[in-house]
Amino acid sequence: MTKIHIVNHTHWDREWYFTSMDALVLSDQLFTDALNELKKNEDASFVLDGQLSILDDYVTLYPEKVPLIKQLVANNQLFIGPWYTQSDAGFTSGESVLRNAMIGIYESKKYGEPMRLGYLPDTFGFNAQLPVILNEAGMDNVIMWRGLHLTKHVQSPYFKWSGLGNKNSVYALNLPQGYGTGMLLEPSIEYVDGRLDPAVDFIKQYTKGDILIPSGNDQLAIIHDFSKKLEKINQLGKYDYVISTYQKFLDYIKQTDLEEYSGELREPVLARVHKTIGSVRMDLKKEIFHLEDKLIYRIEPLMVIAKKNGIQLSNHLLMLAWKKLLESQAHDSLAGCVSDTVANDIKHRLKEANEICDSIENTVMKQLSDFLNLSQNEVLVVNASSNHFVGQKKVTVLAATPNVVFEDMDSRIISSQYVESREDVLEETSSGNRFITEPGYYILELEITCELPGVGYRVFSFKESSNFQALATISKNEITGKHITIQYDGQRINIIHGNQKSSDFIQLIDEGNAGDTYDFSPQENSEPISLRFNDCLCLADSNRQQMILSGTVQLPYTLDDRLNYKQGKQFEYQLKLTLSADDEITGEIQFVNKILNHRVRLQLATLDVIDAVKASIPYGFIERKNKSLSNWQATYAEMPVNVEPFEKVISANYKKGSLSLFTNDSREYEYGENKLWVTLLATTDSLGKPNLMYRPGRASGDTTKKGHIMMDTPDAQLLDQNIVFSFFLKVEDKVVDDKTLSWWKDRHNQQDIAYQKQDLNYFVHRIDNKIQSLENNQKQMTKQDKILDFGDNMYHVSSIYNAYYDPDAFVIRLENPTDEEVTLPLDQMFSGYQYERINALEENLESTNTISAYSVLTFKLKAE
Repeated sequence: MTKIHIVNHTHWDREWYFTSMDALVLSDQLFTDALNELKKNEDASFVLDGQLSILDDYVTLYPEKVPLIKQLVANNQLFIGPWYTQSDAGFTSGESVLRNAMIGIYESKKYGEPMRLGYLPDTFGFNAQLPVILNEAGMDNVIMWRGLHLTKHVQSPYFKWSGLGNKNSVYALNLPQGYGTGMLLEPSIEYVDGRLDPAVDFIKQYTKGDILIPSGNDQLAIIHDFSKKLEKINQLGKYDYVISTYQKFLDYIKQTDLEEYSGELREPVLARVHKTIGSVRMDLKKEIFHLEDKLIYRIEPLMVIAKKNGIQLSNHLLMLAWKKLLESQAHDSLAGCVSDTVANDIKHRLKEANEICDSIENTVMKQLSDFLNLSQNEVLVVNASSNHFVGQKKVTVLAATPNVVFEDMDSRIISSQYVESREDVLEETSSGNRFITEPGYYILELEITCELPGVGYRVFSFKESSNFQALATISKNEITGKHITIQYDGQRINIIHGNQKSSDFIQLIDEGNAGDTYDFSPQENSEPISLRFNDCLCLADSNRQQMILSGTVQLPYTLDDRLNYKQGKQFEYQLKLTLSADDEITGEIQFVNKILNHRVRLQLATLDVIDAVKASIPYGFIERKNKSLSNWQATYAEMPVNVEPFEKVISANYKKGSLSLFTNDSREYEYGENKLWVTLLATTDSLGKPNLMYRPGRASGDTTKKGHIMMDTPDAQLLDQNIVFSFFLKVEDKVVDDKTLSWWKDRHNQQDIAYQKQDLNYFVHRIDNKIQSLENNQKQMTKQDKILDFGDNMYHVSSIYNAYYDPDAFVIRLENPTDEEVTLPLDQMFSGYQYERINALEENLESTNTISAYSVLTFKLKAE
């Protein structure tokens, strides 16, 4: 008789159409009930959804229950962790998913050992590199539901899943009918014959041997008298149902022969994955993407520099910012398929996390400047990467004149703002207070060409100058680089590259969105609208040429207006293109959203028909080709549209070249023929709708369940919000490889971190006037210093941060985002440091100097 492993759990959306505070109230009774049941029945066990944050929330209500929780964890009755929250795995960076595990496991230890299971039962599909991330987080397995296509990806729901380089793999346990398969567990003929046995019958089609059945569902309580109910069920059913745990079933699976799969899991066969969910609530998504970068590429390295120079800031302060981000990256929260009230909560958490980050940076830079005793005409510039830097950095300078000149380097002013003089301003002096006239000054943003040491800083001097050279107007409507010309012909933007020309190279496309907060869906009988440009201004200096285009059009305000061809609202938009001497195109699109229920996308035309698109994903690149959508209803739960995620870089390849794009303002693209589309926003009025063109049948979000209601989301319309989308483009006469794309990505991941110690405006940085240099912390510093400089050698650094478990060490993670193995000269790279190989949990691993394709290596460093 087939043995069926039943595991009792709850799936706990921390927020959804209800808020995190609503969930906390629910947990008060349900978690207390679970603890009491586990204490009463030693043979019972309960999985707390694989995320620690909900337990931490509960313990704020019942700190006295910590001893009981520790006992139940030690007894393998209550399973906690390993994640801090239930992360999204399609639009979240690899480093963020790692922090989710790092912080979840670190914080779990106050209760006991967390489960080492990659438990992600409701995530909307998975990137192909999740096995790499899980291995780095000390896990050799994943338990999941959505995205697997049985009989196409694999024949069985239990298999080995490998990352792109095939060196990292996990045991994959799929839940074909979801985490609610055995919910409620009622010992009755109706339940066994109507739900439980048929569920096993379905899974049995795909596998031989034991089967896993989770028993639980959203915000469901623990099952009481579990063993007694199973005894009765075994008298009624045709299978051998046993109390089990995920760990026991995993141990069983490890002893069986398993087929292998490598690739992503994003096919909506047995469950929806919401393939267009990357476009809703783009204001929140964009803020999340930018906060990820701020934490990884700015704040963590700055804290390493700070610590080395005697500036003491708690790692728990950094973790607090991460927690607020991780709460906002839970699968529903990052997706945006939440109520407006929850969206406002997310926005507030992101605000708080940004404030922590900005104030950490402000503190570090101010105190470093104090230690350096900087004058007003000096600027401290930091390189947060371990790669030696030569290139351009942006700095902000306050000066009395409209121009400044840096010594021994090229610089140019990007923007200038004059602040008027003020009368009767109070000045506090040692001899008393007095009132003065505060002079006017300029806030100047400049780009300087400089050289910086790795994970270090350098001080640069400037002098004020009255000379100022603005961009000059070009008489014709075109800009040129080395091999590229961009022309505006009165309506279209065309590009000439060598002897090839593409008309309508860049344009904006507007279309109605009949979808909801889960999915874009086109409006029937409605056509997309091309947004043409009406005016063009071209400017130039010795380093760059710029084209500024603007357009105005009357657009339908509502979906009904589109069907009735009614043009109801004026819509204005601007596109700024800057062409550098080396043919890189910098772009910025800006508009204020005035339209309801619509999608706006950037459309790029390639010089030939696209063969495939290479997209950046965590620690690598994946090549995708469009799939046929004919007769999709026979197989899929929703239309498997060819809308895909990417992590900052996509490259459309065609016969004689490629078009590559970098952006951190969107992570959703689509292509067709010779067109590449990137989503700027998709607005909607509802949490969930039934019977969409892309998603027929029931509404997602429970809004058409019995007793539920349709839920309006007016804030998801992003009405009157200023939308800014920045990007970079490269047009090549060859198909670019992973190595080229990854260095391009690294260059644009570089952060501009600079500070001027000045007394013209203490509120350029929010807490500048309150930061003190502690007398017992004074340190003699030179005007240039480094912590880790790889010199002329360049390596891909995924992150640098102070160790969580060792106060005297910092951690560096190196990645290989290419398809070729890389050997590292570690002694040379880490000269002056003791180093050892670890994983992200700072557990020691076997030493190696080789990074396999599409993989990572992590090291802990201590000064010798």
